[in-house]
Order: sequence, then structure tokens, then C-alpha cells
Amino acid sequence: MIETDCTTQEELDAALARGEHPCLRGDGYFEVTGSSTVTAYDSSTVRATGSSTVTAYDSSTVRAYDSSTVTAYGSSTVRAYGSSTVRAYGSSTVRAY
Repeated sequence: MIETDCTTQEELDAALARGEHPCLRGDGYFEVTGSSTVTAYDSSTVRATGSSTVTAYDSSTVRAYDSSTVTAYGSSTVRAYGSSTVRAYGSSTVRAY
């Protein structure tokens, strides 16, 4: 699978449409839906819904809804709602609702 760096929602949507694996970078806000799989770096903020899978590094923030799965490393912050699954490592913070 091709990894593509994305810094805007438009780049993310295009990469997913092409079947690539988006790597979210910078301090942007991204929405990931359906069965998408992405990796977030830096200070990206991600809202994941459906059965999305997000791997978060650095100081990324992820809000996971529905049956999303998040794996967090470094100092990432995850807010999990519903039946989301979170695996946290390092100094990651998780809040479950």
C-alpha cells in the first residue's frame, strides 16, 4: 500500500479514494469515516467514525466514535466514545465515555 503525506482534508479524501494509506501531518483537522485506515503525526487532530482505524504518534489528538480503533504512541490524546477500542503506549492520555 502506498503511503501518502496529507496536510489538508482534500488531500486525505483524495488519497483514500485512490486506495492509499494517508499519513496526516501538521496541525490540521481531519475527519476519517467508514473503514478508512490512517496514521496521524505531529499535532494533527482526527475525528474517526464508523469502523475507522487510526494510529496516532507525537502529540496527535483523536476523537473516536462508533467502533473505531485507535493505537496511540508518544504523548497522543484519545477521547473514545461508544464501542471504540484504544491501545495506549508511552505517555498517551485516554478518556473513555
